[in-house]
Amino acid sequence: MFGRKLILFGGKGGVGKTTLSSSLALLLSKRGRRVLLISTDPAHSLSDLFGARGRGVIEVSEWLHILEIDPQEAVREHIKKVLESLESLLSPDVFSQIKEVFHSVEETPGAEESAIIERLSSLILERIEDYDHFVVDTAPTGHTLQMLKTVGRVGSWIEELLRKRKNAHRFWEAGGSPREDRTLKLLEERRKRFAKFSGLILSPRTTFVPVLNPERLPIEETHRLVENLGKMGMGIELLIVNKVLPEGKEGLFLHMRKEQEKEYMREIEERFRDFRKIYIPLRERDISSLEDLQELSLELGRRMGI
Repeated sequence: MFGRKLILFGGKGGVGKTTLSSSLALLLSKRGRRVLLISTDPAHSLSDLFGARGRGVIEVSEWLHILEIDPQEAVREHIKKVLESLESLLSPDVFSQIKEVFHSVEETPGAEESAIIERLSSLILERIEDYDHFVVDTAPTGHTLQMLKTVGRVGSWIEELLRKRKNAHRFWEAGGSPREDRTLKLLEERRKRFAKFSGLILSPRTTFVPVLNPERLPIEETHRLVENLGKMGMGIELLIVNKVLPEGKEGLFLHMRKEQEKEYMREIEERFRDFRKIYIPLRERDISSLEDLQELSLELGRRMGI
């Protein structure tokens, strides 16, 4: 993990992505690495886990900072920036109509994922030298895949806009009306940023860590996730199987659950045989404090060998 700049955690809701991504971020920071832990899940809990409050990037320690991205706020900020770039280029009447259209798409499918990618790409590339690792606790599987696919879609969309804008610019110049095209400049900047961010995501500097529990639905969802990530060309270094029932516990109920779990564990070994796997036992109590998180980070470190 020390060689990875961007580490993304994903999986079905409730499998433990937040606690495990937080544990890894804490572990890396204890090893003297500068870490920014980012949550893109609307149900944020990083501030609760670390007992830290504030807006924007929050310092937990000298080596560990956290940031919770609010998807709806990200959409509003993204639309605001786009409108600011257009206002000086359009007449007041046209701009008013454009403004209404933009605000009407705030709730459309894919808007949040696009805005989050905008925020992540800007943040990570601007601060790429400030941190050794960016650890991202993503939203549940479907949103995460949508977000990652958005990188490619937005890149293609920008390329098409650039092509049309360049044609219009050549037309103005041919008509004897040369002008500085701020829109063209902004599109070029976004194209370069998305190309750079896409290159980072698909490079060996990035790894995706699927998290699952030894249960039917998480296994099926993780299998689809791994297949989709493979098609996208994303690297997977390991899977984390979380909340494994401990051995040696008494009682018929636990015995029955353990027998069923053994079947799922065999299936996990078979389905994901090409990947390294880390198994984390179910704890006696929830991870609800920094002390709990520190204990889990030490266990994670032992099992990962770092």
